[in-house]
Amino acid sequence: MVTASQSFAATTWLAVDVGNSRVKSGVFSSSDQGGGLPAGSLFLTSGPGGGINWAALQEPLGSGNVRSVIVGSNQQGVDAVLAAWPDQFPAPPPIVFRDSVRFPIEVDVESPRRVGLDRLLTAIAANRLRSADRAAIVVDCGTATTVDLISMNGVFLGGAILPGFELCAKALHRYTEVLPLVTMDELLQTDERGQHPVLGRNTHAAISSGIFWGQVGAVRELIARQSTLVAPAAPQVFVTGGGGELLFAHLENAGNYPYLALQGLVIAAESHGA
Repeated sequence: MVTASQSFAATTWLAVDVGNSRVKSGVFSSSDQGGGLPAGSLFLTSGPGGGINWAALQEPLGSGNVRSVIVGSNQQGVDAVLAAWPDQFPAPPPIVFRDSVRFPIEVDVESPRRVGLDRLLTAIAANRLRSADRAAIVVDCGTATTVDLISMNGVFLGGAILPGFELCAKALHRYTEVLPLVTMDELLQTDERGQHPVLGRNTHAAISSGIFWGQVGAVRELIARQSTLVAPAAPQVFVTGGGGELLFAHLENAGNYPYLALQGLVIAAESHGA
């Protein structure tokens, strides 16, 4: 006889996150119901107006017990993905989260329904990662960088939002007369010691230093101040998002989990008996 847990463990998930600037998708195995995150095997990202590379997904999804779930604050984008959904990918039809009403997390802020969906999904995943007696802070570095606090009871308490690396670079270029645009590739560059230079000896380098170390300093300060709200034990810090690799090495006791929102999305779908 196959038990419910055995059937559940065999599920492969296609998770799709439709944002305002990108569509992110990933293939995951079911998460361990005793704790832990869904394990991922493939991650894809498309730019503005891009669709999903269905051909790339076909092999990793396989032909077994496959489910799918979509989330998106960009409702037109969600509709476009659903309209393009191939008949063979996968059955039954995808679960769609257009808001956070069914998310398995308590939200203690002034307007719970207005919190960004990705912020809550990363918090759901962080609740699987953190120790039971520790609060958590999630740093999500994408177009914007968010620094959010989750209590020891797993409650989303709110946080801070600031411009991400690329947005800072574009703002400096767009709203000044002569400052050049510094790319993400340039921000990733390090010196011969593998360090991000502090002293810029030309305009590009000065902008790179200001953006990089300014972001690191802001995030460190926010973590320090949020930590005082859940003393005495220091919160565990989880870093995610496309810019996370630039940040986490400079944050004390932080772990880097690039696809935390998609993993939280799978957990949300599983929590409703999907």
